[in-house]
Amino acid sequence: MNKQKVSILTLLVAFVFCMAAMCISFGLTHAEDTVGASEIFSTSGSASMDSDGEYLSFSMGGDDNAAVSFRRNLALKWYAFDGEPAVGGDFSAHYLELTFAFENTDFESFTVTLETTQMTMSKAGKTTNEIVFTPNGGSVTAVVNGEGAGVSVSASEPITLALSERDGEAGYGNFVVSVNGSEAGTFTNIGRYYAKYASASADTPIDPLTFSAETDGTVSFAVHSLNDQSFALTDGEVTDDTAPVLVIDSEIKQILLGTEVDFDTVAIDVCSSSVSTTRYYLADGVPATDEDGEPVDPAFEDDDLVGYNDLDSDKRFFETDFNGSNGGTVSIAFRLRDGNSNAACYFIEWYAAATADNGHIAVVHPESVSDTPTLTFDEAQAEAYQAEVTAAALDEDGKSVQVGDGAYYYLPSLRAYASDATCGYTDMTFQIYYRTYNGDTDSASGAYDELRIELEEEGLYEFRVVPVNSAGKVMIGEFEDGQATITGNNVWDAENLTTFRFRVAYNGPSIEEPEEGEVGYVDVTYEFEDFDIVALGDYQTRYKLYRLDLNEGAEPSSVSDVRGGEGASVTENAYGTWTEIAVYDKDLESDEGDNVYDWDPDSSRSFIPQEKGYYKLVVEVASANMPIATASQVVEVTSEADVIPGTSYWLQENLTAVIFLGIGILCLIGIVIVLLIKPKDKDEKKDRA
Repeated sequence: MNKQKVSILTLLVAFVFCMAAMCISFGLTHAEDTVGASEIFSTSGSASMDSDGEYLSFSMGGDDNAAVSFRRNLALKWYAFDGEPAVGGDFSAHYLELTFAFENTDFESFTVTLETTQMTMSKAGKTTNEIVFTPNGGSVTAVVNGEGAGVSVSASEPITLALSERDGEAGYGNFVVSVNGSEAGTFTNIGRYYAKYASASADTPIDPLTFSAETDGTVSFAVHSLNDQSFALTDGEVTDDTAPVLVIDSEIKQILLGTEVDFDTVAIDVCSSSVSTTRYYLADGVPATDEDGEPVDPAFEDDDLVGYNDLDSDKRFFETDFNGSNGGTVSIAFRLRDGNSNAACYFIEWYAAATADNGHIAVVHPESVSDTPTLTFDEAQAEAYQAEVTAAALDEDGKSVQVGDGAYYYLPSLRAYASDATCGYTDMTFQIYYRTYNGDTDSASGAYDELRIELEEEGLYEFRVVPVNSAGKVMIGEFEDGQATITGNNVWDAENLTTFRFRVAYNGPSIEEPEEGEVGYVDVTYEFEDFDIVALGDYQTRYKLYRLDLNEGAEPSSVSDVRGGEGASVTENAYGTWTEIAVYDKDLESDEGDNVYDWDPDSSRSFIPQEKGYYKLVVEVASANMPIATASQVVEVTSEADVIPGTSYWLQENLTAVIFLGIGILCLIGIVIVLLIKPKDKDEKKDRA
């Protein structure tokens, strides 16, 4: 064999070796099934993570910011097979389940908080439910939302929290909370079947699951599992062995011919942020066939659902899908796969109000749908809802809710009274018609969690609500001269609508303080957040800026400490005295007196801190003859911005790829060398011979 042949062979071997290396690299990446603990939970304040034990563990002190949070979507209810997957197999509802264990009980209280969207809208924009544990000897007592005597369980054994729904109350936003199998209370006003994560930059941040504590020491606990995903550790990492789940927030009743098949679905995985979805369907009455067109019985085979057809994202059913029939029934399935190759299949009919004998979803012609939504109250129901309406006009202190620009009245849930044959409550929209004693009819509209009336004046309000289904059909009104669609012109004449009333009064301006701001730095412009001021008519504001001059030996450790030390007057504080900073004086030089702070509230709410410490912005709001309202913000200023380099795990997480990249580079060098070696010709060999 001459050198030219050897060179070609070497080139081929090198190429095959490179391809093999790449395949091995891809294979290893595909097979990876462990997840770093920090990818699942996050810590803040004094909280820290320990991944050296049997389970994922945490420790935290009692500072205000200490918390352990699960910051991704969290499933609250879904359906799954009972046992091995099989087409037509048994299934059941599954609910949120969390298991954790205390490693010590050195705390006054330990709180597990669930934040979600809402069934009934409120000013907060989210619902917060919590279960609080307090130690009692060798046990802990769990109390839900501060109500009831609670449930006592052993403090030395794992504790399991589980949600469920009472019979006949599914979809009302209330979940029974059980602790180790014993009912402890109810989580209320939950708007969806999953807790939707919203980051701190969102208008309404939501951390689905949070652990916090009140303690003078350090509390330690371990999280054992969440929604069937174990947090047992192997070499400090969690093995992701649980498939994603499918949550559906739509109350599916039927599908219309010619309309896109689109459900309000979300795929949720505890460990993985990447989930792929494959959709299938099978029209009843149409023979099931395999990919070769041969008749088969629908069944699971490896990763495929044999006998079912692929359901495209823009799929619309037509008569041709049912052998020319004017509709029929279908079975629809979703297969979910996470980034670590865990997969599961879910059938949409499990979540639907299936009416067919086979439990599948009806597909109907749009012209056959004549139903319109209804909103009905019998006498007892009207009295009960009126009581809720009256209560919703009062705040926690029993006074009228605020009135003025930006103030709203939030309607109680209408879930128990609205119905439609074609869609569920959460898929409807609602038109609210309202008026005051001397005012014209006004209106507002929104989904079930957006029902509110702007309170632009005080006095008596009355309102009526008209539902609209997902097909756009409006409730039909009963009038003296017959039936008609309800509009703003005839809404008060409809005999099948109920009028509800509430009264509100103006008690002066109110100020909502923003969340605690970021840390400030010396010589760096700091801008305070805006206050949310609600007032009726014209009002005046005045802003003042203060610096805290500390008493000798006083060392507050946080803004919360300073807040807690506030006195009766604006200048009093347990840690020192608040000294007012003068407004910028144009008659002085920029570096004279307090001009160095560049404080001018008429132009902005910003200033330039000159020394580290604590600063306070105070706002006073005056409106008519009402009492003056005040509020404040406190900011901590440090000497300079600290830049703390973070620990990089890039090499650790990409070690395999780096190794094979190096191998590939070496192979490439070898190929280049082989190509550059020029073989000797036969004539040269003969001359030398």
